[in-house]
Amino acid sequence: MLLGVVLISYSSITVLFRWNMFPRQTGRISYFWKGVLSCLPAFRGYVLHEVSSGTETLLWKDSWFAGRAPMFIWPEEFKRASEPNGTVCEMGYLLNQASFSGEEDSRYYRARLTDFDGAAGDRKRWRLKSFYTFLIDGGVHYPIARFFWRKPCPKKVSLFNWLAEKNKILTMDVLARRSYNRLPTTTCVLCNSALESPDHLFLHCLVARKVWGYFVHLLHLPDPPGSMQEIWRGWRTSIRANFREIGGLVAKAIVWNIRLVRNDCIFNANYLSTHALVLKIDRILISWLSSVVEGSREMMEDPIAMFRQSTEALGISGVVYGGDPLAGVDQDLLSD
Repeated sequence: MLLGVVLISYSSITVLFRWNMFPRQTGRISYFWKGVLSCLPAFRGYVLHEVSSGTETLLWKDSWFAGRAPMFIWPEEFKRASEPNGTVCEMGYLLNQASFSGEEDSRYYRARLTDFDGAAGDRKRWRLKSFYTFLIDGGVHYPIARFFWRKPCPKKVSLFNWLAEKNKILTMDVLARRSYNRLPTTTCVLCNSALESPDHLFLHCLVARKVWGYFVHLLHLPDPPGSMQEIWRGWRTSIRANFREIGGLVAKAIVWNIRLVRNDCIFNANYLSTHALVLKIDRILISWLSSVVEGSREMMEDPIAMFRQSTEALGISGVVYGGDPLAGVDQDLLSD
């Protein structure tokens, strides 16, 4: 009996260890305790576990592996797990399987799990700062949120990129599924070669590939990612540290302007050339970086200079070659 409100039955001490903030309720539960218990799975993400015996820590759901819960590191393996609530002591052998060897921390934790201290209990700890963060965001914390909303990018641009990353924008494939598409086709209007989806429109479309290729070459960035989710995870983290913020701004500017060009093509029958699109992105990035406060302005001088040189080169090519979208621009920068 929990405070006379929640009835919890334990068949053994092992079940008590497995409860671990995932209680099994029987009988009536008050509205208050139902709300409290609904927060426990989210709150457990802020509780760090130090494994000694492994009998009190859930292998998949507790944050014991380099400060993270393995269910978020290996989501596909977790879906196939036969014992999602198994303890580290019971299920630790899984770390010896090949599918878990990709993480650099796996070897360290495999070595530790071979020397369990059965007498010592697992420790749980949390910091006041992490608990305060939990109270602020309700425990629903998105990994990219800590850097995604930083200035100087306008909020509306960041918001659209946020929705695109979560596949929550109305591309042709979504409109067709909802029977809202008023066009005779769901094909991408920029390349006319494939179904328009977020990944296709912003990454795989011929126009998108040329734009990404230009800025990847200009700024020596990693190759474009394969999906919208990868932009803010693997792709951004692979950028050198002193250029990571610039890379994020470039990604936001590309996605935002491709969206504007796509809408202008659909609603106004206007098609902006790739040359003009790259030039527009250059100018927007210069505008964003120039608005940075004085204390950080020095860090932005080199990127601003690079974008200005790009703008001048693209402007000259447009005049000399009579407005040809790609003439005068190194074809390697715009290659497919």
